[in-house]
Amino acid sequence: MHKEASVSRGDELTAPVRDTISTTAPGLLGRMPRDLSRVAVVHEDRDLTFGDIAALSEDVSGVVRGHGLERRVVGVPADRSPEFVARLIGLWSAGAVPAILGDWGPERVRGALTATGAAAAFGPSPAGLELLDTAGDDRRLLGEDLGEASHILFTSGTTGRPKGIVVGRAAFEAASWAFFKELPMDESDRIAFLSRPGHDPSLRELIAPWLTGATLYIPGSRTAADPRLAAAWLAEHSITVLQGSPVLLQLMAGSSNRPVDSLRLVCSAGARLTAAALRSTARFAPRATIANCYGASETPQVVCMHRVPPGKGVASEDPVPIGRALGHAVVRIVPDDMSGGESPQGRLQVEAAACALGYTDGTPLLAPGHDGRRWYDTGDIVRRLPDGSMCFLRRADRQVQVNGARVELEEIEGAATRVAGVVEAVATFVEDGGGVGSVRLTVVRSPTTAVDGDELRAALFDYLDPAVVPSSIEVRDSLPEDPGWDSAPPEDAHGEDGTATLSEVLQECARSALGRGSGRIDPDGGFFEAGFTSMSLMRFVSEVSVRLGAEISPVLVYRFPSLNAFADHLREHLDDLTSSSDFRR
Repeated sequence: MHKEASVSRGDELTAPVRDTISTTAPGLLGRMPRDLSRVAVVHEDRDLTFGDIAALSEDVSGVVRGHGLERRVVGVPADRSPEFVARLIGLWSAGAVPAILGDWGPERVRGALTATGAAAAFGPSPAGLELLDTAGDDRRLLGEDLGEASHILFTSGTTGRPKGIVVGRAAFEAASWAFFKELPMDESDRIAFLSRPGHDPSLRELIAPWLTGATLYIPGSRTAADPRLAAAWLAEHSITVLQGSPVLLQLMAGSSNRPVDSLRLVCSAGARLTAAALRSTARFAPRATIANCYGASETPQVVCMHRVPPGKGVASEDPVPIGRALGHAVVRIVPDDMSGGESPQGRLQVEAAACALGYTDGTPLLAPGHDGRRWYDTGDIVRRLPDGSMCFLRRADRQVQVNGARVELEEIEGAATRVAGVVEAVATFVEDGGGVGSVRLTVVRSPTTAVDGDELRAALFDYLDPAVVPSSIEVRDSLPEDPGWDSAPPEDAHGEDGTATLSEVLQECARSALGRGSGRIDPDGGFFEAGFTSMSLMRFVSEVSVRLGAEISPVLVYRFPSLNAFADHLREHLDDLTSSSDFRR
């Protein structure tokens, strides 16, 4: 018998031997374990074996082959389900290239499919596949031979439309093997699928069972949307491995009364890890190694990593290192002016072998260096530390991270100017001490066309990733001289004396975060009962912070989980938070 070799704790990295009696697919996910009866995925009350997933993926593969979609781009909506895993495997097995679509509005989905020239796209039903009228546009955009492509992810551009990143199979596999060599897992591990579906960190969770033998646990949608329930779910299922953005990790830590002792590994990904977030995570997972994972969709997975041993994170200070390059990647620091040569501080660049193949719009991803090699410029300014590791300092452009999603502020501005009546838009980004960031948007309306703020917000939800929709939107007749102004409270939130009560401010901010133009929110009802998710709560707290001119921790909405409870806490601590006189208590 052949013996299956996988990435496990204490083992050297070796490529698995393909089991010839199982249903297989090319690449990483095709290397199915021999024991098809073993559970691979647990989704709510469903236990699915490797054989179950193989059968589901064969159904998908059959549909794809039946339509002659080999070596064609096929859109696949990302969600937290075994069916999403099976669709990816089935597409790879059929030789198709999945374009992974997020939880977006119809306009953004259409833009993403157009950007890739997708020949077909899956719909909501398990086997529903819609053929698209693109007639070879994927080959025109991506080249005649798609054989080297693994999948397509989407990032932010400057036009208000999504931009596809074509990830090569060789780079994806090399990055995946390097990640699991650095952080070995085995059959005893239980991995949570809590990363946002469609983002590159989530792919590490999905492929882990096939590379390591671990079991993937998928929470229900309500659990995934509520950090309180998610924290309890981790403990209930004795999860050992968790990935999440720094914001999600802080929210779970702040909403949980007890640590999760089963966690042995926590990976922070998708945004800058601050010392405050690291300290919260260390208290939440006291027995876990915490890995600060640095990478981008273009790299296409983690390229640098810094590990913090159990118990050490509680004393962390900023900046938290991003560590050193993993074994598959070569990185360098060049001067900020791109004058060439190595530098102790400057722009971080990644050598071509560890990068994606390119962008769907033809924008150059790589540039030749003075050494003759090609490099991807991340746009991140970093500094080399005395021990040889690196730390992130700032961006060199207007690209920001919001709720774990990357966006160019120009994309938000471009999306806003596509709305009728908007003639100009300026987006700004603010971030608190815990690394929680939000976007503020101000638009200039046309003198001849009315612009409704609620309609504008609804349009932005259609054009943008929901994670990056601005937390506050202001409609003006002209832009102020300083684009970083503090927005004044709208007139309709003011009382007779020209000031707004704190309760009125919270009501308006809550309606704005939920996208509701009118209707009162029960001030004594819980936030989640009112329809909030962790993402909309971030927008709510950010907008309240703007209105009060204060830095308010998002964790407070879990400790005081209703508008009235939150208001009472703010009144008690108002003098410590702000000196603003734009509202009445």
